Amino acid sequence: MKNKLRKEAIEKRKNIACEKLNKKIIANLTEIKEYKESKNIICYYPLKGEADTRVLFDNQLKNWYLPRVNGIFLDICPCSCLQKGSFGIMEPQTEKIKNYSEINMVIIPACAVDRKGYRLGWGKGYYDRFLPLLPENCKKVVLIYSSLVYDTVFPEKFDVKADIIVTDTEILRI
Repeated sequence: MKNKLRKEAIEKRKNIACEKLNKKIIANLTEIKEYKESKNIICYYPLKGEADTRVLFDNQLKNWYLPRVNGIFLDICPCSCLQKGSFGIMEPQTEKIKNYSEINMVIIPACAVDRKGYRLGWGKGYYDRFLPLLPENCKKVVLIYSSLVYDTVFPEKFDVKADIIVTDTEILRI
């Protein structure tokens, strides 16, 4: 079921007018209290069709961190010295951070999401392994186009729920 839904969501993303909707998603994110209060944020570098986060990195009042694939795990590094890495994604070449205690928010990529906060990723499990390492008070946020919010994404016991889903039309707090 998950693979079928993932393929459907990826295909659906190809037909979304991303630029206009992306501006709405970013505007909705930057207006929420949790974002305004966060100083140290882990984000993703977008793949084609994902909500484009790159404009966020211009906010120099925040400390931005990006993941770098290391085997089956993610290293979290300051957002600088970017080079194409695993899966063709831009990754930082800086030293990984060792302590996540100061991280306030993580912005997580998704192919699809449901209204209960579960996300459907690319199927490799990187974020499901990484998210439990973050502090309990760290807000988990998914940015996604509203047409990719489903009734269910068929979560499994190891799937980690988001706290907030930000779309072009709404903000869902779980």
